[in-house]
Amino acid sequence: MPNIINKALFKRAIKFFIFAASITILAAIITYIINPDLKEVMKGIDSRASEQVKEATGVDKVWSYIVNNGFMVPFQMFILALIPIQFLCFLNIITTVSLPGILFGVALQSDFGKGFEIILSSLPHYVFEVFALCLLAAALFELNRVIRANIKSIFKKDRLGLSFIKPFLATIRTYAFFVLPIIILAALLETYIADFLYNLF
Repeated sequence: MPNIINKALFKRAIKFFIFAASITILAAIITYIINPDLKEVMKGIDSRASEQVKEATGVDKVWSYIVNNGFMVPFQMFILALIPIQFLCFLNIITTVSLPGILFGVALQSDFGKGFEIILSSLPHYVFEVFALCLLAAALFELNRVIRANIKSIFKKDRLGLSFIKPFLATIRTYAFFVLPIIILAALLETYIADFLYNLF
């Protein structure tokens, strides 16, 4: 890996991704087993979707996706990372990965064969999008650790005084060089490749 991202950060992101994927799988299994009212579930999911994203197509859809997942969600995660509570910024990822799991469960319940095809066609953009957010969470984890350590040191005689600037700049570099480009790629995959893959089956 390039120097702008270290191995520890990458390994942490992998662990976060495995956890996130497990939530998606669990959400899909639970949705499939409990047999909810499909119309009510889809209505609830539709109401949570951004109007801009729902109505957009082509390049506009790509841009709407980038604005939401590339700017708004990372900003929310950054704000949560400033709160001295561990893993708080991971709440955004839990919300993001739970929704596809519910949709996958609904799709499998409605028609198992087509549902499986939907899952396969969704995997490319799912993997890129979720891993990008997990990479950001891994960087924010270190930033949050420094914040918590500095707050704890206030109540100690020997104050550590860990630098906030270093992890902050590392987070910005990770976002600029990795997270945002991967989110853009995920937007292109969802807009142009997902339907193509689905039609191949």
